[in-house]
Amino acid sequence: MASLLIVISEVAYLGASLGLFEFALELITSIGVGMVVFGIALQHQLKNIAAGIGVFFSSDINIGDSITIKDVQGVIIELHLTKIIALTENGGRIIIPNQKLAEDVTVIYNKQRKSH
Repeated sequence: MASLLIVISEVAYLGASLGLFEFALELITSIGVGMVVFGIALQHQLKNIAAGIGVFFSSDINIGDSITIKDVQGVIIELHLTKIIALTENGGRIIIPNQKLAEDVTVIYNKQRKSH
């Protein structure tokens, strides 16, 4: 036990005297700052992905359901990780970011209603 303590002490002394701990601290700090910048830059996409994961694991929204969000209505034709694509009555395509499902009032009319 005493020999292990001596080895740890010597490694700590050598690391401090050679500047290895300063380098490691600078590296960890740089990586942390980089991750914060990366997270801020991708914040919008990360919100869409998080909402998309919720859509995939939820049985509330399915292909073929009608959706109304902010006075726009369509039938869902595709579900993606970051967006939902719906078709309007006149054949137009609506691309709805998944984040909007959490932010705005959304009305879903299920294609097949389950009777209890």
